[in-house]
Amino acid sequence: HAHGAHVDGVRDPDAVEDGRVKNIERLVHHVLLWGLALSAALLLGGLIVWAFRGGELPTTITMPPASFADLARAQPIGFFSTGLFVLVLTPFARVAGSIVLFAKAGDRRYTAITAVVLLVMVAGLLLGRV
Repeated sequence: HAHGAHVDGVRDPDAVEDGRVKNIERLVHHVLLWGLALSAALLLGGLIVWAFRGGELPTTITMPPASFADLARAQPIGFFSTGLFVLVLTPFARVAGSIVLFAKAGDRRYTAITAVVLLVMVAGLLLGRV
């Protein structure tokens, strides 16, 4: 029967599952695509600004909020730092979005599992900074 079709007045559970999987796949695709595109644009912007201003290429990065302030002042280090920050955070956004989709679908098991994955990722990020 057709995708999402009702059988005896009850929605086909396979179709519901297919729809949920497609939503999650679509979210993952868009978050990764836009995160990568934004990161690449910021990094390219930093190269362009550096090329016009000259000087040394930055060899370190700044962390937010300093990187955002540098970006607002059109400093190459602000573009590079923010671009790398976006690139690192993109997988976090994907996992957080998956949590929302699982919760909206009422899937407590996958919501919990994905929340644990996000906590482990955040712990890894924080412990890596110490």
